[in-house]
Amino acid sequence: NLKSKDLGLIFLITSIYIVIITYPYHVSFNRSVLEFVSIIFLFIFSGYSLLSFLRPEKNYAEILNSPLLILGLSTLLIIITGAILTFTTIGLHLKSLTIFLSIITMILLMMAYIRRIIYVKSTGNKLQKVQSDLTKKQSNPNVVIDVNDVGMQFMLSKEKVDNLKEFFIKFLKRQISYREFWAIRHISFEVEKGDRWGVIGLNGAGKSTLLKIVSGVMKPTEGSIQIKGKIIPLLELGAGFDPSYTGKENIFLNGAMLGLSKEFLEEKYEEIVDFSEIRKFIDVPLKNYSSGMKARLGFSIATVVQPEILVLDEVLSVGDAKFKKKSEEKIISLFNKGVTVLFVSHSIAQVKKICNKAIWLEKGEIAMKGNAKEVCETYERVCKGEEI
Repeated sequence: NLKSKDLGLIFLITSIYIVIITYPYHVSFNRSVLEFVSIIFLFIFSGYSLLSFLRPEKNYAEILNSPLLILGLSTLLIIITGAILTFTTIGLHLKSLTIFLSIITMILLMMAYIRRIIYVKSTGNKLQKVQSDLTKKQSNPNVVIDVNDVGMQFMLSKEKVDNLKEFFIKFLKRQISYREFWAIRHISFEVEKGDRWGVIGLNGAGKSTLLKIVSGVMKPTEGSIQIKGKIIPLLELGAGFDPSYTGKENIFLNGAMLGLSKEFLEEKYEEIVDFSEIRKFIDVPLKNYSSGMKARLGFSIATVVQPEILVLDEVLSVGDAKFKKKSEEKIISLFNKGVTVLFVSHSIAQVKKICNKAIWLEKGEIAMKGNAKEVCETYERVCKGEEI
């Protein structure tokens, strides 16, 4: 908050400043000396005023802790003022520089004070919201994922542009137009440690977008997300694989992208190969793998680590029936170890089986959230056209 001593400091400095500026012109004394003292004072005070205007979040004592920045800004103002006087009829001399710089300094000082008032008022509500959020989190330390009013906006181009030249021409002709599209909006929920949340909804409802935002792959347009713990996203298995590298080389490449160390991957290498069931092809370039083989290798790499939070996007359907069952057993084993899960699936049966809570997304917004069984049953009735 603004304190009365801040306002008092402004008037004190201003009063001293006015005395120094006006003194040489009312008393018979060595004016050149006092004018020189005045310009030195102005040199420092002008930079201080400009920095106060540029940094309204800092109080006046904090601004004084940046002397080099103040001197730099002061020099900039002197150069600008001198240049203005040089190219006008006023002319550049000590008296004109003193008076002109004093006017600029006073304007900057008052603008800095006004801007600080505006800054304090605009941030007051934000500070209260942050404090309430902190109090809420302290009251519930088990929350590991806190999604607060999250929204993701995309700008969809109405014009087809194939190259940079065409874009530049259409931009100059003002033929480029965009349509705002909110993939998700006003999404808020909390996931406690050990919870298994399912995310359901029709295609295009925003399920995968939500998971990418939670995983940190995309930054939301609005809102905030707080994550507490190590998170492993299983979104697009095999993303980041290099087709010219062998399966073995891609294990270390993909593992490094997931933040796993070389030593850890060397230790778990045999486990990854055995689980993926592609040992015969591990030294073959990935471009010769089938899509199922790539998915199995990606799943094996991603699940070798013990995460605290697991984010799944339709990954339990990888491979053939045998590997599908094997991957489900692997995921269930992680669940039994108390891993927190955020799971997207079109299989309502899987959501009921795996999850204890669920979110139903409809056109980018939450239609219902709560107990997994209740949410899934309501969603199924709506899909069948029944009234709820």
